[in-house]
Amino acid sequence: MQKTICTILVMSIVNILLAQNLNVELFDVANRGDTRYSGSWTYVGADGAEYALVGARTGLAAYSIDNAPITEVGFVPGPGSNWREITVVKDHAYVTTEGTGAGQGLQVISLEYLPDSLHLVRTYQDMFSRAHIIQSDVYHPDSSYIYVNGATSSDIPEPDGVIIFDVSNPADIQAVGGYHPYYIHDCHVRGDRLYASAIFEGTLDIVDISDKSNPQLLKRISYANAFTHSSWTSSDNRYLYVCDETDGLPMRTFDISDLDNITEIVQAQYTANSAALVHNPYVRGDFLFAAHNTEGLRALDVSRPDVPVEVGFYDTFSGASGGFSGLWSACPFLPSGKIIGGDRTKGLYVWQFNDAEAGHIFGIVRDSLSGEALFAASVTLNNTIETDFEGKYATGALPGSYSMTFERAGYNTKIVDNIELQANDSLWVEVALSPLDVSVNEALYTDLIEVFPNPFQDRITVDVSKLPVRAERFVLYHLNGKIIKEFVLNNSLLNNYNVNQLGAGIYFYEILNENNEIIGNGKLVGSGE
Repeated sequence: MQKTICTILVMSIVNILLAQNLNVELFDVANRGDTRYSGSWTYVGADGAEYALVGARTGLAAYSIDNAPITEVGFVPGPGSNWREITVVKDHAYVTTEGTGAGQGLQVISLEYLPDSLHLVRTYQDMFSRAHIIQSDVYHPDSSYIYVNGATSSDIPEPDGVIIFDVSNPADIQAVGGYHPYYIHDCHVRGDRLYASAIFEGTLDIVDISDKSNPQLLKRISYANAFTHSSWTSSDNRYLYVCDETDGLPMRTFDISDLDNITEIVQAQYTANSAALVHNPYVRGDFLFAAHNTEGLRALDVSRPDVPVEVGFYDTFSGASGGFSGLWSACPFLPSGKIIGGDRTKGLYVWQFNDAEAGHIFGIVRDSLSGEALFAASVTLNNTIETDFEGKYATGALPGSYSMTFERAGYNTKIVDNIELQANDSLWVEVALSPLDVSVNEALYTDLIEVFPNPFQDRITVDVSKLPVRAERFVLYHLNGKIIKEFVLNNSLLNNYNVNQLGAGIYFYEILNENNEIIGNGKLVGSGE
């Protein structure tokens, strides 16, 4: 199996193209003969025995996974569907599907009699007959609520958002509230907050559910090209990892410690392959486990939540990258440390991860003459990232000996060799890049350039009429250093440009001469109003 690896964030140097796994070993796999598998979840019996639950095409299967080979110990049939999702609260599993037919609705299944059998307690059909995903609060196992997303029924007059159920009595579950602004595809619940993925709206809604009868929107996160599929919080509850169900889009990291100032950590974007999509993230302690569709299970060290580093993987799919094949789900919350997942065609996987830890490298890149920080400088360890607007970077890798390369247009490349990185290291590598030999006419004339208004809303004006040299191009950069827009300049007239698609945020610009050399630069703020 050969795949093109194109990571946005740091990946291990030993994540070579032909490898199927790294630091993740297969414990066992089970395929009961169904044509399709999807959601999975775990259960621990009163005696400490561990079980895996997996949604199959024809129903819910339960497996004993303490020993290999793993064995099926129970099955509850349901309507045929390629999408079957599960969550567990105490001794009961709650199962939803978008299939129709006998057994459609919300199945309530007792797990108390495992490994002898599963017992269908009831099938709830009072408010809906079909639903996409179901969740519970894994960080508060004593909580007695479940959250049903994307429910469909002619009896629901509102958009198909989230329905909240009290399941303290599994035989008589009660709807106690809901969040229904529009269709909600999935949600993550932690304490008094619900993180709702509104896939078609392209937003992530942060909702206060302290009063479950009256959820209140706290903040809405949006960004360009969003197709918001799923999310999960970091262990310290400060960061939110968000995935889009679109090939080519990375998992994003948002700092949510201050809801009035939510910011994306652009350098923390992650994908194992830019041809594929990151399907679902789950965090256990210092590790994030991503079900990555055609890229399989991915394990990331998130001991620094804002600097995820891939430290392990197991690929379940040998076909081309991209699309909706391979690993659907992963669940890493068993006391033994085992991880389970449902591959769409191969069935239930059970893995063991060796808890490999990364080291981190931080630093800043400066101009060797002026000492000023250089944004959008390329920093290459195993992959290439770019410095932020303060010239800072953060990266990491598995333990090993490395060389780092630092580059920027108009500067000499610098290579730093013999960097010895250990697990849990936090190294600082500061680099000064020397400008290429330039003439006096190629100096920076930033003070003679006017770019206004700043902050801007929908248009900006660029005035280069005072420059003693000819300016050829105006290049506008995103905070992560990627080019957004590029314009040809008129040196004698004001240059007016429509930028109403940019939105709120920090941007940077460069003015270049006919030799493609920088003669001026600066920072712009988009108001987004």
